[in-house]
Amino acid sequence: MRDRFFFPAALVLVAIMVFLAIRPGIGALPTGPVTGDGANYGRITIEGDYLHKVFAGGNARTELTKGPDGESLLLISADAGALRDEPELGPHFRLAADIETQFSGMTIRVTVRARPTDDRGAMQLAVNYSAGRVGESGWKVFDLKPEFSDFTFDYDVPRIEGDQAVDYIGIRPVVPDKARAVLVERITFERIGPWAMDDPA
Repeated sequence: MRDRFFFPAALVLVAIMVFLAIRPGIGALPTGPVTGDGANYGRITIEGDYLHKVFAGGNARTELTKGPDGESLLLISADAGALRDEPELGPHFRLAADIETQFSGMTIRVTVRARPTDDRGAMQLAVNYSAGRVGESGWKVFDLKPEFSDFTFDYDVPRIEGDQAVDYIGIRPVVPDKARAVLVERITFERIGPWAMDDPA
């Protein structure tokens, strides 16, 4: 094959190989723990396609759906009796090690913006901040409104003890019977400040 045919053909072949290599990542939704940007930890927001980072856990069902303006919303649904009390065994977001370190020993304000679904909508939402083996906030239960509303609580995150664990936020509809579902628009973490003075040297 002459050079004038060989080099263009080789270039096309390389371009095809590069495209096939990156194609699985094109349009892929974010997964894995929620991380910070390495600098700004005063306020961290999970919204849009980043709501896909939720782990369904247990027998709950989670999926991204579109709102009326095309925005991504997280739909969480479960049947009665399908969810266990432990937050990690139901729908939850894992917080990466950088956030765990930045939140250790801090009062964190958690705000969830949510509403019931139109079909079989939950009347209540339950949220739990867990710092693994060193403690958790316990389930905070909120009465939902027909429209998107903010539901907030503060939690004094325990200091890290020994090896880092995994912090996470459990979030679910309260399901007294049959099946219930909730739509989540946004979750925000605000670092309010230290909840206690450092131990004396």
